[in-house]
Amino acid sequence: MNESCDVLVIGGGGAAVRAAVEAAQHGGNVIIVSKGAFGRSGTSPLGLHGFAATLRQDDSEETLAADILRTGCNINDVDLVRTAARESRHEVALLEKLGVRFLHNPDGSYYIYGGGGHSVPHNIILDEASNGASPVVLLGIEAWKKGVRLIDGVMITDLLVDNGRAAGAIGIDREQRICTFSAGAVVLAAGGANRAYPNVVPRISHPMYGTTGDGYALALHAGLSLVDMEFVNFRDSPPATPMHGTYVNAKGERFMARYDPIRKEEAPRGKVVEALFREMQAGNGPIHIEIDVKDPKAFDFLAEEYRSYVRATLEGKSPPVTITFQRVLGGARMNPDASSEIDGLYLAGENAGGFHGADRMQGAAFLETQVFGHLAGLNAALFARGKTRRALSQGLVEPPSERIRRLLERREGPRASDLLKKIHTITWNCGSIVREASGLRKGLADLAEVREELEKAVGSHPFEVLEVSALALTAETILQSALAREESRGTHLRSDFPEARETMARKHICLRSDTKGVLQVSVVPSHPG
Repeated sequence: MNESCDVLVIGGGGAAVRAAVEAAQHGGNVIIVSKGAFGRSGTSPLGLHGFAATLRQDDSEETLAADILRTGCNINDVDLVRTAARESRHEVALLEKLGVRFLHNPDGSYYIYGGGGHSVPHNIILDEASNGASPVVLLGIEAWKKGVRLIDGVMITDLLVDNGRAAGAIGIDREQRICTFSAGAVVLAAGGANRAYPNVVPRISHPMYGTTGDGYALALHAGLSLVDMEFVNFRDSPPATPMHGTYVNAKGERFMARYDPIRKEEAPRGKVVEALFREMQAGNGPIHIEIDVKDPKAFDFLAEEYRSYVRATLEGKSPPVTITFQRVLGGARMNPDASSEIDGLYLAGENAGGFHGADRMQGAAFLETQVFGHLAGLNAALFARGKTRRALSQGLVEPPSERIRRLLERREGPRASDLLKKIHTITWNCGSIVREASGLRKGLADLAEVREELEKAVGSHPFEVLEVSALALTAETILQSALAREESRGTHLRSDFPEARETMARKHICLRSDTKGVLQVSVVPSHPG
């Protein structure tokens, strides 16, 4: 398969399809290439729910930006946060124009609720009944109307860069065919790595929703730097705040005031998870949520995860709250216009780093995917406009093609599925909620052995070895960054450095791959001033 386009969008989730719609609106010939089945893969179809925006009279761009920055513990790139806050209200209007519906009160105003990290309520919520489909599908319909071509079932293995400019990509399809894409500009929005840890959020536990860090690997191999990979987003499953609930431990204690006396259950997610983890460590589990269910219909607008908890409560049950892994908060370093360090390569969604900082405010992820998806698509189309697309040279295409061929020729070796289990053991034991130096170093040594085995591994399907390899590299970036940040901040907790250090405020841990594929670590400012 050999394809050519003005704008190539890599990924099939909310950020990718938003970029495709915007690129097509500005006259681009656009292709989306997705590894999974569009609308039924990755986190986005089941993960986009609450959207942070400035729609209340007592809200403002400054308040929203301040909440995101405070939740991010002074690590966020301020310019990215200000861009998203400025565009939040406008993006809601654009989404509604594209067919996405949000829940309204009987008087026609938006239903707006407060979540973790909010000083005033920011979140509007998808109206699932009116939409009838996920926002990914709704935006996909708009993309197809505008002539966007969708090619799914293709895993991109390499970004192609010619003299410092993005030239396209190469990958493999389910039939083991090598596919090349020549493009005037590229948007990297391939999703995160929700399979980096073993305890994935239940609603995305089916393999079709798995993301394996492909975008992080693509970025590193292309020469981009990754930032903030030590900050990983575990969550309480289910969270209490959408149900206006209170966490109670096995002793009957409402304990959140011990960890955040002011915000309690509405504390940033990293603080909530720390509280749950430490209560369980102290033998105070299991933990459940107390909720007032006098009017069960009041919960009908919530996702099934919450409605099922309400039903269980009505039946006199108290299901335990668990800690699950949701996403990595870092990614490739991005500019406020969604551009990257490589000309013609734009970033969006979970592949982009710098926006969330050390923790994620509830509703900020959906906001981020749409604002920067919009900007990535727009600016990719403008970059590609009027530029002559260069044919992909043999020198660009042949080295990655040969690596793919060698992989496909393997018939014997370690099983990729067994190596994935090893990665999960390493990430959870050495780099989960509370870390320390000796464990991180052991994890890195163990990952080095796994990566050696992957050089000889075989899989049950064409993508498996590539996916597990990307996860191994993603796990290495998490542990390397965690080892370099010798402090505790946000979702990153070090038992050997339990306090935050002022010298590490406003600093990213930055990773770049050298010519031999070895990760180089540095500390860089996250924003001026």
